[in-house]
Amino acid sequence: MQVNQDPVAQQLRELYPFKVDLENCDQEPIRFIQAVQAHACLVAVDLDTLTVRFASENTLQHMGRNWESILDRPVQEVFSFEVTAQIPVGLNREDGFETLNPIQAFFTIGAERVLKNVVINRSGDYLLIEVEAASQFLHASRYQQLLSRAITKIQRLREYDNLFRETAAVLRQVTGYDRVMIYRFDGEYNGEVIAESREDHLEPFEGLRYPHTDIPKQARELYLKNRVRLISDTTAPPSPLRRSEQAGDRHLDLSAAGCRGVSPIHLEYLGYMGVSNSLSVAIVQEGKLWGLFAMHHYSPRFVDVSIRNMLLFVGQIFSGHLSLQMANRYRQESLNRNLARLAIGEMITKTRDIFEGLTVGTHNILNMFQGTSGASIQFDGRFQAYRTAPPQEMVNELIEWSRQQNELENNLIFHHNRIAREFPEFDPYRDTAAGVMIVFLNAELTDWIAWFRPSIPQIINWAGKPEKEVIESGSGTRRLGPRKSFARYVETVEGFSSPWTKEEIDLALSLRITVINSLMQRYSEVKQVNEQLRKALEDLETFSYTVSHDLRAPLRAINGYTEILAEDYGPQLDEDAHQIIRKIHSGVEQMNNFITDILELSRVGSGGIRLDEVQIAPLAAEVVSELRGIYPRADHIAIEMSKQMPPVSADRRLLRQLYLNLISNAFKYMEADASGRLALEIGAHPPESGKPTTYYVSNTGPAIPEEYTQTIFEMFSRLSSTSHTEGTGVGLAIVDRIIQRHNGKVWVTNDRLGVTFNFHLGSENAS
Repeated sequence: MQVNQDPVAQQLRELYPFKVDLENCDQEPIRFIQAVQAHACLVAVDLDTLTVRFASENTLQHMGRNWESILDRPVQEVFSFEVTAQIPVGLNREDGFETLNPIQAFFTIGAERVLKNVVINRSGDYLLIEVEAASQFLHASRYQQLLSRAITKIQRLREYDNLFRETAAVLRQVTGYDRVMIYRFDGEYNGEVIAESREDHLEPFEGLRYPHTDIPKQARELYLKNRVRLISDTTAPPSPLRRSEQAGDRHLDLSAAGCRGVSPIHLEYLGYMGVSNSLSVAIVQEGKLWGLFAMHHYSPRFVDVSIRNMLLFVGQIFSGHLSLQMANRYRQESLNRNLARLAIGEMITKTRDIFEGLTVGTHNILNMFQGTSGASIQFDGRFQAYRTAPPQEMVNELIEWSRQQNELENNLIFHHNRIAREFPEFDPYRDTAAGVMIVFLNAELTDWIAWFRPSIPQIINWAGKPEKEVIESGSGTRRLGPRKSFARYVETVEGFSSPWTKEEIDLALSLRITVINSLMQRYSEVKQVNEQLRKALEDLETFSYTVSHDLRAPLRAINGYTEILAEDYGPQLDEDAHQIIRKIHSGVEQMNNFITDILELSRVGSGGIRLDEVQIAPLAAEVVSELRGIYPRADHIAIEMSKQMPPVSADRRLLRQLYLNLISNAFKYMEADASGRLALEIGAHPPESGKPTTYYVSNTGPAIPEEYTQTIFEMFSRLSSTSHTEGTGVGLAIVDRIIQRHNGKVWVTNDRLGVTFNFHLGSENAS
């Protein structure tokens, strides 16, 4: 069918005061539709002048006056005192006209006085006054009885699963509609009939799903403003609105009007369903459209505004009761989950390790949520994946993408149950990670916990194929038509995981707080220990200096007396006595060296360090030259030193001490190789495969047993048991302490000349 011959397209053009998009239902400006339904007429009054500026063509039928006669007339001349007296009252009330509507007033239609319901709402600078029939049979007592019955039955329901089916039955009993459905929206506003009550001969709709385009975005938004929507007769032609020339170019917004006209596309949709009357009531949760009471009748039917108000009230009661039931379920589930969360927090505190605390024990992140296939933790530069979690680099790419897309909720959490659709790079992992939830532990988004869920094929029972029909025209224009078939259509969708519920998202955020609190507790403990260590270090430094002074004084005395003894009484002493004096001198010297090493170790461990670029070759040459004068055997040692060692960022004083200890250690413990050669080699290995430059000091000598390769860096550790070997067992401990101060690593290997000490520095992180 060509659009220029299409009556629906023609009606669309006539019903709007401007050109509309016929190809997208979401773009149709239904609040500006310039027509009303046949069951009521509408008059729009300018608030500044209280003068009628708009009127529907059917005012004669409902008010007894044609529209020409009331345009540009003061409202007092158009409506009786029963109506006009309520206008200032409603304008001054906080709730507007909500508790005043409907206002009942008599109108003279022909020769007959007829009681009508008048409904007033404000829309910007206008009052929208609707006039419709008043049901004579609906007495106040009957109204109260119906209302009380519906509310009482709903409030007696205690089980969440029975709430919907029983409410549908109550509403059909009260309203007499052929079909009453409870219609719930999902996260993408596709709808599902979760409960219904119907005439026996009607085809069941329960369990069927409807695409979000059946109730487009702007229609859903109107339900939040005007929560009851009546379409009384789909076959009755609408009544166009007429505009006064004094109204200007502004379009009249009919969002608040109950009799607002119906889109021809929606009427076409209802026609394919065979529905002649539709009544919908919004179910709102936390300010969002949760679902609808959707009522269908298969013949025209007018519903009095009093009943519509009653249904609105029932919808509000139902929403509140639903909130209560959901809160009860949420509270019970939260209690169970919080017990698990607290158990995880206790485990983190007990193990003092976030990775172990989160993944061991009866309660852990791997069983925290149902149906997860794996999890990952990134914390403090360390990454760990569990089960079938995607690799770290892929999760990092997802995090970066979500940041660019502003997909993080409150910069704390990201979740999706079909991530590959939004982030195609994740498609290879969709079998095990179709769904993902990541909670961030810090503002920089560098520390996080992630959960993954596998793909679960979803079987969706659509009420007909979800695609709309596109109606083409020979001129190139087209419009979007509604679905014509509502027969059950089964679709299997891949790539979805089970959704992350609000309760699970809240639990993940609660776990985040638990982890942070555990870390803060650890931080407080570490801070306290550090303070104790600082005081202990100060005491140790004081003790070291005091002890060194107190020890050196008697050592000087011992040394002095032995020298007097040797000088004054030397001729009288035999060789054994002179040997004893020499041993006393050696012991005093060794004790002095020991005290010096202890003081040096204390200095290395305290104070800050100053980083400069240090040339290694000149520094090492300087140390070798200094030690040649101390160790006479150095003249017999073949010393090879590389001149191509790259510079390093380090504290020069400490680095000099490091080389002093390593080279002197080599001079002390060096032994000849199989050829009788004594040799020392100082050099560096260039960086490769992401590893830093490694510096080394190697000397000839026997291999160090594997079991001692770590212990030799401990205090007072010596491999040689001979009494004549120099050393205090502190030198390598000083080397290890210097390396630690530069965030590096030192280790020993039995290669090159024989024994090799290797080290690298991480000076960019030095403290």
